[in-house]
Amino acid sequence: MTIRVLRTLAIGCAVSAVALAQNDNCAGAIPVFAGDNGPFSNVGSTTSAPAWPCGNSANDVWFKLDTTVAGSVTVDTCGAAIDTVLQVFSGSCGNLVSLGCNDDTCNTGSSVTVQVQGLSTYLVRVAGYGGVTGSFPVRVQGPVVGTAYASQAITGQGCIRNPASFYESLSLAAIDLDNSSMTLIPSGGGYFVTQSNPVFLPPSAAAIVLPLGDDTGVAVPLSAPMSYPGGSTSTLHVNSNGVVSMAAGNNTAPLGPITLLDQPATAYFVQSDFDPSLLFGGRVKFEQVGAKACVTWDGVWAFGGGSSTASTFQLQFDTSTGNVHYVFLGLETIWGLIVGYSPGGASYDGGAIDISARLATSFQLPAVDGLPLTVTPASRPIIGTAWTMDVTNFPPASTLGVDIIGLVDPGIDDLASIGMPGCGLRSSLEVVSPWTPFGVLHSYAIGLPANPALIGIQLHTTSAVFVPGVNAFGAITGNGVTGLLGDY
Repeated sequence: MTIRVLRTLAIGCAVSAVALAQNDNCAGAIPVFAGDNGPFSNVGSTTSAPAWPCGNSANDVWFKLDTTVAGSVTVDTCGAAIDTVLQVFSGSCGNLVSLGCNDDTCNTGSSVTVQVQGLSTYLVRVAGYGGVTGSFPVRVQGPVVGTAYASQAITGQGCIRNPASFYESLSLAAIDLDNSSMTLIPSGGGYFVTQSNPVFLPPSAAAIVLPLGDDTGVAVPLSAPMSYPGGSTSTLHVNSNGVVSMAAGNNTAPLGPITLLDQPATAYFVQSDFDPSLLFGGRVKFEQVGAKACVTWDGVWAFGGGSSTASTFQLQFDTSTGNVHYVFLGLETIWGLIVGYSPGGASYDGGAIDISARLATSFQLPAVDGLPLTVTPASRPIIGTAWTMDVTNFPPASTLGVDIIGLVDPGIDDLASIGMPGCGLRSSLEVVSPWTPFGVLHSYAIGLPANPALIGIQLHTTSAVFVPGVNAFGAITGNGVTGLLGDY
């Protein structure tokens, strides 16, 4: 695993113009958290009340810290560039109670240790001895939590998405496949899906009425083995709900698209909640007609429905060519339909398509899912830490990668105008860092300065890889990640 830690200087400079804190008085106190905070500055500050009980103090600034449990907390400015004085209070700005004040402990730096209660807020005041101004850190040691939760969200989606499955979800009002057909032709390890004109083969008197009830399945033998992408079978497994699988093990209940795509066996489906056991409804029939094994839902009613829900369609499996034909006569289910195909095993959900529209030009299904370039946060954007991303699914032919960090989300989801159809850009380009694609995982870290003034700032990040020939531009992009900076 390659870890690339980006320089924090670029981020610090980029956000400084929008992240200035005003903590000259108690009411404007800014949060500090466990560990190193800052550096801060008292340049331009004034001297606050109450009067300082230690040191010749002036030009102070204010901080606040929240405690999680009771215990001992130490606050110091050790390593400051100026001579500091430090004071810690309990209470509120209108009712301050001094818990400790210190001038010099670590050279000209100051340190105060106090006993605190759990789930409480304390105030810290830092001044320059004799009114001197300049920079200083604030280090906190003890049971302290931050004040702002660091959160993040995925934006957009990566490209290129080339799923090995396809499906359309059809409601009763939107069924447009009546009196149409399509054919899946083995090609390139997957299928070429095209509009076709196979003849509906009405079940003859010799057709076998399959003994199917509601949400049940049955196996039927083929007259000859049939090859399909990823295997070969001598048996079809027929599910009453409009699904034919190439092996046993698939769920026989009506399923949603995500679950339907993740079944263990390759499946072809015109799925609804059919019930071929209803008294006056149609039946599911099986018949071999030459090289074609035909599974027909012959006027089968939907569960809970009547004759108005009868559906007739046929799946033909050609054992000589491996072609699979879907032939639709009438689809009238009250439950809606999911029509499509998925190879066995966990499958990428590329989203529903409009089958009628796609068949106008045909389309190719790959042997395995072509997954989109994906950026996944491995940590949260907490100031004073490294916000880490994992990049996966970059093609083996990738020649160069870049990690992108910015202050703005352009909201671009399709870069077709520059030759990257389906690819977006969800981060502006303030920082662009190159990397060499290798293996299956690339990680990068965004160093976030330990400056509470950055709390509430949004940062955006994404990655891109250059892949010769992948599109006209020769590159693909990942999804974006937006982080809201916080201190815990």
